[in-house]
This record gives sequence, structure tokens and C-alpha cells, in this order.
Amino acid sequence: MAHRGIFIDEAILDINYIPDAILHREDQHRMLEALFDNMVSTPYEVSQKAVIVGGVGSGKTLLAQHYGRRLRERAAQRRVKLSYIHLNCRELRGSLFMILSRAVKRLRPEFPERGYAANELMDIMRQIMEEDNSQVLLCLDEVDVLIENEGSDALYYLTRFHEAEPEEARRLSLILISKDPEVFAKLDRSTLSSLQRNVVRMPEYERGQMTDILSYRVERAFRRDAVPPELVDFISELAVKEHGDARYAIDVLHGAGKMAETSQAAQLAPEHVREAAMGVFQTLKKETVRQLSLHEQLVLLGVARFFQAHAVTHGTTGEIEDAYRLACEEYGEAPRAHTQYWKYLKNLGGLDFVNIRLQASGMGRTQFISLERVPARSLEREVRQIIEQSRA
Repeated sequence: MAHRGIFIDEAILDINYIPDAILHREDQHRMLEALFDNMVSTPYEVSQKAVIVGGVGSGKTLLAQHYGRRLRERAAQRRVKLSYIHLNCRELRGSLFMILSRAVKRLRPEFPERGYAANELMDIMRQIMEEDNSQVLLCLDEVDVLIENEGSDALYYLTRFHEAEPEEARRLSLILISKDPEVFAKLDRSTLSSLQRNVVRMPEYERGQMTDILSYRVERAFRRDAVPPELVDFISELAVKEHGDARYAIDVLHGAGKMAETSQAAQLAPEHVREAAMGVFQTLKKETVRQLSLHEQLVLLGVARFFQAHAVTHGTTGEIEDAYRLACEEYGEAPRAHTQYWKYLKNLGGLDFVNIRLQASGMGRTQFISLERVPARSLEREVRQIIEQSRA
């Protein structure tokens, strides 16, 4: 029987994909509408500036691109000439010259990239907009790099684009995106005053919000039933620990899907998620495991073997204790009493990859243990080798 693929549309998990809906950013979207919708409703009258600030994976870039696309669509419906230009300052080496050169190329693809200074490019951009009777909403992503590289001057010139001709039509508006609000303290007072009035803040995503975002992608990217709901919750837990980083969550989901596809599995499993979450960073440090006591190592071996044997995201303290006792029996060690076992388990909760969580259940409140960022089979192999080397 032929293997059924995991994915329906893998592109939906790509970093550049812009979904139809931006979940849990409705207030921020409305703020952009209040600031920039006049570019369509009353064009050429007002030039606006806004700053979007938030941590990595808080949806800053996605929000701006989604709004920019919607604004461009509304402008087309009203037959208003408007371009949304999104540029990443890091990719353009924090250079105002390269930023303006790229912006002019977007407006005039045939325009030569060299031979002009930054101030000349600004005048050329103004001339193009006048010739086309158009407007530009220019979004500078990772503007931190531009400020670090060129100080206040670059933003001073951009924010005062229209000051030389007070009576001219207002054709350029700005969105600046930064993960570090402190970087704006490096601007001179006059530049800062023109930016700090309109700040759109992006808080970290909470666990329920992260689950909604992942569920939206799962429904569109994966075959029906390919991603069990408990795995969406599991990835959400991991992402919340990464400061609510939705980009990380989507990357882990995508990576886990690739692991499942490679192994020709019909469904994503917890082990696929752990492998994807481990990524390029080696979470499991052998020296840390060597420094554990023998019985802490045996409890950790029990954790690894439990999750190897069970395709679940969480186990109870009782289930892990049963696995610990079997590990003790294998190595001829008398298992410690439950109270001492619990102390060992609690100590393991200090590791980066073992999580212990108290949760309400049908029998009251239960401790649940999860293994994160380390595949169970890799952990089992490493712990077993360390135990056998120390005993030898």
C-alpha cells in the first residue's frame, strides 16, 4: 500500500507565508488601520509613522506584511496608486544607501543600483512618486541594525521626507520594526519625538494563543488527523518556554512533519517533535548527566524508556516510577522509597529537557512529566552508556 503523505500544503509552514488571518493581533491590526488607512480614504494629505516593537516570534513582521497586503488591495479597489515596500535592514547591512536603492528598484525595476548617493536616491524616490502620482508605505524591518550602523541621521532624513516642501502632497509613510525598544534611546530627541507617538506593542503569545496559531496552520498544511491535538499542545508548551515565540513553534511543527514524512509515519508522534525541537543545539550535555547520582541517572533512564515505549507527550510520576524500578532491577540496584524517588525526579526537573507540571485531573491534582528537546532514544542511549562506563 502506498504511503500517504503527511502534508497537504507545506508552504503554509514557510517563514514567508502570510496567512489570511492574523490571530490574537486584532488590536494591533486596528491600530495600524487607524494610522494608515487614510492613505486610501484621503490620499496625499497626511504622512504617518509607527513603530512596532516586540520579541522574537511575536508576529511583528507578519502583522506589518498582512496589513500592507490588505492596504494595497483596498487601494487597488479605490484606484489609488499605493505601494507597500517591506525591507529588512539586516539583509541590507544597515545601510540607508542600500535601503533607498532597493526601494527605488521596487518602484522602477530598470533603475541602476549604483552611481548615486543616499540623498540623491531620496530625491529620485520623491520624483518617481510625483511622476506616478503614487504613495509608498515603507516598512523597515529590524531597524535596530540601521540605527546601530548609522545613528540618528538615516531616520532623521526619512522622518522629515516632506519638510523641505511643506505644501507638497504627502506620499511617504513609515513603519519601523524592532525587537529592542531600547535602541531608540540612541536617536536624537527631535527624531525620537516624531516616532514615539505611535508605538504598536506585541506581547508574548500565551499558551492558548499559541495553540490557536498552530491549529490554524495544522488545518491548512497537514492531512486530516496527521497531527494529534495533544502534539499541538506539546509544541505550544515548548514555544511558551521560548518567550512565546510563534516562529519557533511553527519551525518545530514543520520539522516534526518532515521527520514523520521521512519515516513514512501516518501521524506525527512526540518523538518527532523532540527531534525537531532539539534542532542544531545539543540540549543533552553528557557532563551534566555524569554529575547526577546513580539513582538520579536511573530515574532519567526510566524517563527515557517510558517515552520510548509510549507515544505520549506526558507521563505520571507513578508511570515513571515503574520504569525507574525496572531500570534498578536491570542494574542490580535496590530501588529507593517513593519519597526519595520523588526527590530524584524533582532534581531532574532542573534539567533543560525534563519538565514537571502539576495539573488538575479526575483524581485531583497530578504531577505530569514530559521530555522536551531530546529524543527519548538518544537520551536512553547516552544515559545507559554513562551508567555502564561508571560501573565499569
